[in-house]
Amino acid sequence: MTRAKKKWYVILPLIVMSISFGLFSLHLEAQESGFSSLKNTISGLVAKKPGNSVVGVAVVDIRTGETIYTYNANQALNPASNAKIVTAAGALKLLGPEFTFNTELYGKVSTRNVQGSLYLKGYADPTLRTADLWALARELKANGVRRIGGGIIVDDSYFDENNMPFAFDEQPDEDNKFRTPVGAVSLNHNALGIQIRPGATAMTKALVDMDPPEYAMVVNDSLTTASGAYNPKISSTPYEDRTKIRVWGQVPLGATPTWYYRRIDNPSLFTGYALKGVLKELGISVGGDVRTGAIPSGTPLIARHSSEALSSVLWETGKMSNNFVTEMVLKTIGAESAPGPGTWEGATEAVAKQLTAWGVKKGTYKYRNGSGLFSANAFSANHFCAVLRAAYLDTTIRPEFLSQLATGGADGTIKSRYQHSSTKRYVRAKTGTLDSVSALSGYVLDETGQHPIAFSILVNNASGYVAAARKYQEDIVTAIARYLNN
Repeated sequence: MTRAKKKWYVILPLIVMSISFGLFSLHLEAQESGFSSLKNTISGLVAKKPGNSVVGVAVVDIRTGETIYTYNANQALNPASNAKIVTAAGALKLLGPEFTFNTELYGKVSTRNVQGSLYLKGYADPTLRTADLWALARELKANGVRRIGGGIIVDDSYFDENNMPFAFDEQPDEDNKFRTPVGAVSLNHNALGIQIRPGATAMTKALVDMDPPEYAMVVNDSLTTASGAYNPKISSTPYEDRTKIRVWGQVPLGATPTWYYRRIDNPSLFTGYALKGVLKELGISVGGDVRTGAIPSGTPLIARHSSEALSSVLWETGKMSNNFVTEMVLKTIGAESAPGPGTWEGATEAVAKQLTAWGVKKGTYKYRNGSGLFSANAFSANHFCAVLRAAYLDTTIRPEFLSQLATGGADGTIKSRYQHSSTKRYVRAKTGTLDSVSALSGYVLDETGQHPIAFSILVNNASGYVAAARKYQEDIVTAIARYLNN
């Protein structure tokens, strides 16, 4: 090689490196300039907070951890259902995306009979449905069983006896299904189906059917009318160890049969009576009643049902904001994190340890229930951005965590929102709404997937301004999306 060629052989890579470094520097300058512009835009939007509300806002670059914008971001506020972000991320990390929930039948089978009692044991499947009980019962019948001698005993010892999440007693007379109790053996989200239809003739009682049929004590004070308004009313109240359903009001002839759903009070007996009804319909007689108790050691396993993986179950938490599913998942963390029955205290302590690992200091927040109902929790915008960033950077849970969040313009609680081309499918977020609270936290993704941004926008003291608070959040998130995708 000649001296001239050697000279260019050495100099050319240096020139290329110099040009590359210059372009990289220009890119950083452009990005910083963009963040500066974005910060100014967000600042102007944040200043337009609705009414006398209290607002906390944080916007963070996930790759670098750089804070793009904050406003009152360290104040712990009521996050409403944004608390489900903490529960979902904690569950994926502590239980694993592939975790499943089992429901099992035990008993001693001999010559077409279960000698003694049939035992139903649950491990907190939040998705268990009547159809799953049918599958278990069919498996029992396939094993030759035609009679159960000693009734059904429900073993709910996977959880302790406290089936009400923290703060759920703040509305003690609320009987709608969003406030259902939690139990290791639960069914149909612990909501009783009640069908009301007109009777055969006017001035007779309307017809009331239950699903499942044997659990509740029913008081039917309704009336079928020849005409008039359709206005049946339903109440659900505790009755002995079960639930009393009262139906009253009028149901005109020709009215369409309609299903309603109300919370129940004893998940274990609710599921046990449903199983008893299914067994009877399959031709398996059940001697004795339904009660709770422990499975004797050595009792054989007869049948098992397993839920879908946790990663699928959490769609109900993130996309649909289902309180029951979320609280079941949270208490399962308690059951799996320490010996003995699962407790709320064990569950929240396990999640607190994980939050510490993610940089959220204990004592700076309040986390008492998993769903965010009522006044149980308090988190700051910075807390949520820390959890969102940690979950995104952890490749062992990132895909599952992202997929359970609602997708802007596509599904979940923000299906009808974020329809603009810069936001549709680029916004992945969790909503939260109470009487005076509106919360929105999540991600804005860019077209390349290389520059995700985490955000949290918490609005408290917004009574009368919840709709305005939602628009306020949308304006901020849209500004971030347009910066990334326009």
